Amino acid sequence: MRFLQNENNINQMRYRLVRMTAGSMALKVSTRGQPRYMSEHGFDVTMISSDGWELPGVIALEGCPHIKVNLSRKLSPVADAISIYKLYRIFKKLKPHIIHSENLKANLAGPIAGYFAGVPVRIQTMAGLVSPTKKGLKGWLIRQAEILSFKFATDVWPNSHKSMEYMINTKMVSPKKTKVIGRGSTNGIDLERFNPNAIVPERLEEIKKTVDYKPGDSILVFAGRMVKDKGVEELVAAFERLQPQFPDLKLVLLGPQEADLDPLKQSTIDAISKNERIVHIDWTDEVEYYLSIATLFVFPSYREGFPNVIMQAGAMKCPVVCSDIVGNNEIVTNGVNGVLHKSQDEDAVYESVTFALQNKEKMQQMAMKLYEDMHNYYDRYGLYELYIKEYIELVESRSKK
Repeated sequence: MRFLQNENNINQMRYRLVRMTAGSMALKVSTRGQPRYMSEHGFDVTMISSDGWELPGVIALEGCPHIKVNLSRKLSPVADAISIYKLYRIFKKLKPHIIHSENLKANLAGPIAGYFAGVPVRIQTMAGLVSPTKKGLKGWLIRQAEILSFKFATDVWPNSHKSMEYMINTKMVSPKKTKVIGRGSTNGIDLERFNPNAIVPERLEEIKKTVDYKPGDSILVFAGRMVKDKGVEELVAAFERLQPQFPDLKLVLLGPQEADLDPLKQSTIDAISKNERIVHIDWTDEVEYYLSIATLFVFPSYREGFPNVIMQAGAMKCPVVCSDIVGNNEIVTNGVNGVLHKSQDEDAVYESVTFALQNKEKMQQMAMKLYEDMHNYYDRYGLYELYIKEYIELVESRSKK
């Protein structure tokens, strides 16, 4: 699908759009393809994020200019103030019609700088609140930062309906500002890439070698940051309990460790490094290949917005076991298109994975239902069309005021 409805309007006026995230990894993963699509459909797009090894590839893929601004994911008043001032100067020069930010730090700095620079449309995608999972002073500070970011944004787009309900019910944001685009999600699903028929057999054989795949192996795949709040500790512990019952079981962990933010406990790190049936791959651009050999995709995260990885697994017809949290449970309905388990609970992970391994035929039936859902509701280009429609309507309505 491609957007055509407002093509004449766009051709007459190329709106200037800033697409910004805190880290460059989010540009590589969470918004992949959006900047290029918007640029090809009438927008002058500038990307902004912190520096990172991913940037050369991101810039080459998207074909849009990029500006580096340090947006540390940690709360730091001095560093944040400096970043906001730098963004203010950038916005005064670029004069964008729209700033569309994502991630807590970008959502805080972008709208504040945009407000003082006179940017008329300041959108933030809220891809999962951080504060509900943090306790004490840190949780309170993060909550205040989130509320402040909402005040300076003109429009807040939670990427799930349950997130929006929570934000409104806890009086974090005005209902007038909030809207879920489509059925949720930040970037939809690329159904051309995440397609079992698109897997190249020769490359698949090479991928199998990276996990020492052998016929008869049952493979659990996890994809995400290797941190505590992704449920990695519970997953590794549950896996080691499962091994005696399922000797052909293997756990493949896809994602980087972030020791400075939310580190795993040392016993989990030791288990990952010492267990011969656990494979950790720090980074891959070929998640779809690992999903194609997976018996199950397991995602025991503590908090999410609207997780791309579950949609990717669904599009690859891979059975899913995941935590019963906001975001996950808006994609997966327990017993219908996947299996949900209690969050932050090792026993629950163990029991749900045991069930899935003992009921493979039933899990495959649920996987087919999830596959149908991805095709019916979450096509990436359909979401992009909705974004463009919203962009145009917001700019035109604000310009009349």
